[in-house]
Amino acid sequence: MNQLRLRPMTDEEFLIYRARLIPAYAADHVDAGDWDPDDAEELAAREVDGLLPAGPRATGILLLTAENAGGERVGLVWIALNRSRPASAWIYDIQISPEYRGKGYGRALLQAAEDQARQHGSATIGLHVFGANATARNLYESSGYQATSLIMRKSLGADRTSEG
Repeated sequence: MNQLRLRPMTDEEFLIYRARLIPAYAADHVDAGDWDPDDAEELAAREVDGLLPAGPRATGILLLTAENAGGERVGLVWIALNRSRPASAWIYDIQISPEYRGKGYGRALLQAAEDQARQHGSATIGLHVFGANATARNLYESSGYQATSLIMRKSLGADRTSEG
């Protein structure tokens, strides 16, 4: 049931993906308190375009569409190879379409991403997850991922400017 086939993302799929990714990524950073809402989409577009200057054909990048046994698109994964050091891969994004969530496809796609990284010579793989995304954090932790860094924040109430 959860068997997936990965194939390269098409140019058309990439354009749709990029159009959805930028506002979602911007919103995640706004929700996390990292970016100002007025600047968020511009910052997100700059990051995405900087990492994927050639779209789905960017060097050292795997942009893959996941299909189930019936040929239905169930998700996608964006993997960078040799990101921070040789033999190290990084999952920039992994998504399961809403109608397929809770059916084991997330775990299957994560495993398939790891297999792809391994096949391309990676000995390690990493990813980032926003703290509020408990579902994803649970998946990653139960799949053997360990925190290597942790940023914490506490709200001190309304913004106040101190004079003096």
